[in-house]
Amino acid sequence: MHLMGLFDFRDISKRKGNLSSITVTCTPDQININEVNITFPTNYTTLKKILGEASRIEPIKQTKNNVYLWDDLGIYCSSADPEKMLMLLLVEDNRYGLGHQPLTNFTGTVLIDGAPIEQNIGNVDMDRPYMIRSIIKEDKQVAIALGWNPGV
Repeated sequence: MHLMGLFDFRDISKRKGNLSSITVTCTPDQININEVNITFPTNYTTLKKILGEASRIEPIKQTKNNVYLWDDLGIYCSSADPEKMLMLLLVEDNRYGLGHQPLTNFTGTVLIDGAPIEQNIGNVDMDRPYMIRSIIKEDKQVAIALGWNPGV
């Protein structure tokens, strides 16, 4: 058994929530999160490898679902089955009632075909093996849904 040493905080790999920035890169045929390819449906094991352990996993009342929250990244996912997670929500403004809220906002970068999401979201049609949607409240993008495209 290894006890965390006094100076382990210097080792970035041992820090909890050691990701300071997330970059989501979407091409016509794939999604990468911090340069790791991800396909949907995905699973918790894959997300842990990319994002680290969820800071909270909470049951959703009156459902079989759990919500997985990465509070420091502004990301959450709800699913009944940790082996079949259909969507990630990147919450850019947690003041809006979007279900369960990460404690901080998503501040990462989302690129579609090499340009910011705002410029190229129109390029994402039903042919792609994933879907990505802007969630707009009061004429402002407050979250980005990233996930499974049931049409493919």
